[in-house]
Amino acid sequence: MIKKLIPVLTLISISWILAGFSSPDQTHKALWVSKDEWNKSADKIITTSQENDFDVIYLKVNTDIPAEEYQQFIQKAGKSGITVHALSGSPSWALTENQGDIDHFIQWVKNYNQSAATNEKFTGIHFKIQPQFLSQWYDHKSDVISQWKNNVDEITGQTKDSDLEISASIPFWLDQTPTPGQNDTAFSTWMIRQFDHTTILAYRDTLEGDNGIIALVQDELKQAEKDNKQVMVGVTLEDTGADYTTFNEEGIEDMDMHLSLVDQYAGKWSSYAGTAVADFQSYQSHVNADNKPADTQTNKKKRGTYIWHADTLVSEQDQIIAFAKENNLNMLYTRLDLTQPFSAYQDFVEKASKAGIEVHAMGGHPTWALEEGRPHLEKLINYVKDYNNHSSDAQQFTGIHLDVEPYVNPSWTSDEQEILRTWMDNITMFVEETKNANLESSMDLAMWFDDTPTPGKPDTPFNKWVISKVDHTSVMAFRDYAEGSGGIVDMTKNEVKYADELNKELYISVEMKDVSNKVITFHDNGKQAMRKQLSLADEDLGQHNSYQGHIIHSYKYWKNAKE
Repeated sequence: MIKKLIPVLTLISISWILAGFSSPDQTHKALWVSKDEWNKSADKIITTSQENDFDVIYLKVNTDIPAEEYQQFIQKAGKSGITVHALSGSPSWALTENQGDIDHFIQWVKNYNQSAATNEKFTGIHFKIQPQFLSQWYDHKSDVISQWKNNVDEITGQTKDSDLEISASIPFWLDQTPTPGQNDTAFSTWMIRQFDHTTILAYRDTLEGDNGIIALVQDELKQAEKDNKQVMVGVTLEDTGADYTTFNEEGIEDMDMHLSLVDQYAGKWSSYAGTAVADFQSYQSHVNADNKPADTQTNKKKRGTYIWHADTLVSEQDQIIAFAKENNLNMLYTRLDLTQPFSAYQDFVEKASKAGIEVHAMGGHPTWALEEGRPHLEKLINYVKDYNNHSSDAQQFTGIHLDVEPYVNPSWTSDEQEILRTWMDNITMFVEETKNANLESSMDLAMWFDDTPTPGKPDTPFNKWVISKVDHTSVMAFRDYAEGSGGIVDMTKNEVKYADELNKELYISVEMKDVSNKVITFHDNGKQAMRKQLSLADEDLGQHNSYQGHIIHSYKYWKNAKE
């Protein structure tokens, strides 16, 4: 196996980059091409790779494809500064009984390279085996790992005299798995030592926290540095069925932002060699979707949070933007201090806008449902209107969001219907004023208002009246589980149905604050549990056209929550 590769190979009239993984000063960006019939998209693969800075391709080998097509592809890739590694593997390749398939693949690549011209050869061989998908994995995990280890020994034995670079993809959690016969050595460590470079499948869509990309690969990076080996960090755009494991929902731009941060954070380790993306087919699907006319693109769901402390919006602007990027947020409800000059918010809103994040000014108090609270509501509306009139397009608030909760008023129990009447008047005014100012109107809504009749319209639930008025509604679905009786989906089913009927947008909001009633908050469950339940809720509610995403209450509690 090659330990150091020559970076530039000069041929007669052809100069192209041979991207070795041994230089700590150069990071790479790899793309898996996993489809057997890659030759039908050969030119598109190279063009997409070149335009998006991929300089390494893991190319699935299909021995039915004529050798000359590989030769042409590798030659074209080389002219664009892209090296090509032969890719193969399946979960069954972890089993000893399938060593023959491994040997056949290695021999095929060796034979191919022997007959190919210098600028038509594969640079290396890449194995992606993933035995965790075998039926035997859960009942006989130790045995499968032992067989996998034997097969890796077979790989190194068959390639030790080769000039090919040998690499493999492994899941991030192998650092918690002991090596057969070496219980004091993590299996990830053993695997890293066998290959010239190893790609760690850190399939997550966030950078931060104990379950973020950096946390999942740092042990491997440290170990590889000790062993003078190199590590790539792998992410995916594929639809995995679990949103937190993939950038499928967030898209290429968001993924690239995260990969640039991975370069920054992981770059402190000399073992860090770059990033890898799975895979071309998913990547191209996103490219095609991005190139569609705006009115035909799939509407991207919203992910947001509340910034309730007005002073935070002034003092932690960069931290909020960084938090939003790392958590794939594209909407913020932000409380304003109306004594501040417009300049206090303009830079923040512009930075958020450039990052693809909508900013909605927010305000609210239980008294805003009453007649005496109306001037406070009007003051917020007028401030935002004046602010937008004195700001550039990129600095303008998208809308105004209200969180009123009138049932906290002491008189609610005795005067519910009267309070609702005045609140309706204030909401009507709010909607008219925002509409005239080209601002989106929205508000929070308690999920139990579907049992409350609308004053003057006893056959109409109050939540339906509210949904009909504002541009979008955030239903406070404060539960710590998605499915089942009393869960997030169950408690919002009427609101989603009404929003569908009215062709309105609807979000759910969930709680992360530490409160005494544990069933209404994710505080004790933590971030990972919240992501899992929100993914389930998104899947269920996403069947409705009205459902547009979720909002987490709030930035203050979320950023400090346990993973």
